[in-house]
Amino acid sequence: MVRGILAVWPGLIALLALIPTAGLRAEDSAVRLATQEWQGYHCKWSPDGKHIAFASRRTGEAKLYVMPAVGGSPVLVESGLSGDHHTGWSSDSKYLVFDAYGPEGPPPKLWLIPAAGGEVKPLLPDIAPSFQPALSPDGRWVVFASLRGGNADIWKAKLNGDSLRQITTDSAADHHPQWSPDGRSIVFASDRSGNWDIWKVDGDGSQPRQITTAPELDDQPVASPDGKLLAFTSERSGKRDIWLIPIDGGKARQFTHDGRNMWPSFSPDGKNLVWSSNRNGQTDLYIGKIAGD
Repeated sequence: MVRGILAVWPGLIALLALIPTAGLRAEDSAVRLATQEWQGYHCKWSPDGKHIAFASRRTGEAKLYVMPAVGGSPVLVESGLSGDHHTGWSSDSKYLVFDAYGPEGPPPKLWLIPAAGGEVKPLLPDIAPSFQPALSPDGRWVVFASLRGGNADIWKAKLNGDSLRQITTDSAADHHPQWSPDGRSIVFASDRSGNWDIWKVDGDGSQPRQITTAPELDDQPVASPDGKLLAFTSERSGKRDIWLIPIDGGKARQFTHDGRNMWPSFSPDGKNLVWSSNRNGQTDLYIGKIAGD
């Protein structure tokens, strides 16, 4: 169950109050962080807890922004490349990795940029389609989905492009990989069971395990900082909502209820989630508290 009130005073620099309140759902305890004009999605909380990165198509093409986690004005980080802009933070919160088309156009590739803005650098030397990147907790590796083998699989490489390794080899499609907080395993979504579910493998690709088994779509997994929970997007409520489940499987609990909810990301202390929702008629970013059992 989700409890708490998250209060932000608009126009002031940061004030967050988390007040435990019984019986409230995520929608009751959530604050809208980025308003309708931003149409934010692909949101990611920085490891130092200070900022949230997100993509926005408010001007037409997807662009990358960063804003204070306690509210404030988003700052444009990257606007020169087109494409989805799935993004992730470096462990020191100084850099962002994202996917986008190069100046020459498709296919999507992986890019690195300072979180404060600056020069955009390609991560991999080749032009094979690569997307949905996440940087490892130790800062040495990037994991991503790619079509370089002719199928949508999970791959990883060192940040200089060396040691490129294929993690999944199943004939089904695998995507949206994310690291466990200890860097020893990778969670991802796959349709290898005949349905889109959440799976987990060791960092070398061994020991694949299925985490969710609901007949509805499960996607976009992300691990909590303590490695105990997964947040993910699911259609098991009849529409897209955010759900929580123990990282090795078990009983899932629904976190959101109103509107279409996607792209969850944990705060560094694991007490809150930021996510994208259209509960007010247009896609916004929200923060809500995760209650204990």
